[in-house]
Amino acid sequence: MAEKLFRIAYNLIPDDLQAEQLVVDGFNAYLLKEKKNILRRTVDFDNKKETAALRRFFFKGILKYVGDIGIRRSAQLIEQLKLTIPTEYRPFYSLDPRVRLVMCLRFDAKLSVEEIEEVLQLPRYAVIEKIHNGRFLLMNDLNKGVPA
Repeated sequence: MAEKLFRIAYNLIPDDLQAEQLVVDGFNAYLLKEKKNILRRTVDFDNKKETAALRRFFFKGILKYVGDIGIRRSAQLIEQLKLTIPTEYRPFYSLDPRVRLVMCLRFDAKLSVEEIEEVLQLPRYAVIEKIHNGRFLLMNDLNKGVPA
């Protein structure tokens, strides 16, 4: 779970230290703001299905805060981050942070459109639109280098 959260954070803020701090901040925000929901959950840890469901519940909860904080922080750090973006991934990192987040959740974290809706509190059409626009922009950028 921690590796996935770090990869998602890194996709929002392509700097190791900043991405690690984003995961820590997202986790802390989740603990502070969702304390009541966390304490109400009872789980039989001998039941693997319940344990997996609990892990997924926590992952999506923490992910919500990582996404919210990461989008705001990436806007603040945009000038600083231009220096650290790997050149081979520049088209991806030139996308809007919200689009990068949705694409990362869909293709890296393997969340369904419904799960992304739930995590980011977006309507279905907005999630699908961001996935479509992101793929279109990336394909368009890749096709620029291909001779006709």
